[in-house]
Formats: sequence, C-alpha cells, structure tokens
Amino acid sequence: MSWFLVVPSVLGVLLVVGGVAAIRTGWILPFQRRRVHRTELFGWAQLVMAVAFGAQTAGQLLGEGEAGYVLGVVTMIALLGGLVLAIVAQRPSPDR
Repeated sequence: MSWFLVVPSVLGVLLVVGGVAAIRTGWILPFQRRRVHRTELFGWAQLVMAVAFGAQTAGQLLGEGEAGYVLGVVTMIALLGGLVLAIVAQRPSPDR
C-alpha cells in the first residue's frame, strides 16, 4: 500500500471525527480553542476538508486520466472552501 493512499485516508478520518465532534458537542482540539469562535462552522470546515482528502484518495486509486484530473480539481476547490470556512470560524460573530 502506498503512502499516497494511507496519509490522505488517515487525515480524512481524523478530520471527520473532529468535525462531527465540533458540530455535535462543540468540542475542538485544545490548541485551537483560543482562536475558534464558531465551533459548528469550524466542524463543517473540517468535514469539507475530509471530503477533499477522500476525493484525493479516490483520484489516486483511479490513476491517470480524465477522472483523476477532475477529482484533483474537486480536491483543490474543496480544500480552499474548507480553508475559507475555517478562517471565517476564527472570526467573532457579528452580533458580539
């Protein structure tokens, strides 16, 4: 088994666990607690990034070709979307 499959798969699983915990209970990792103001939005950001890592793993399994290229584009868009959500989650909400 290649590291190109193992690393994104493990990161995806960890992000799913963290995202579900943030959405359901509001729990996030201790080193992120000072910066994150909106835990539910941060959980959604983690789930979007987990989808991106899943698409990256699927692209590696499909190999070269059009499907791999399309999944690469989906991966980049999802990672950027998750990053934007994570940045917005670190800002205080407007009603505070």
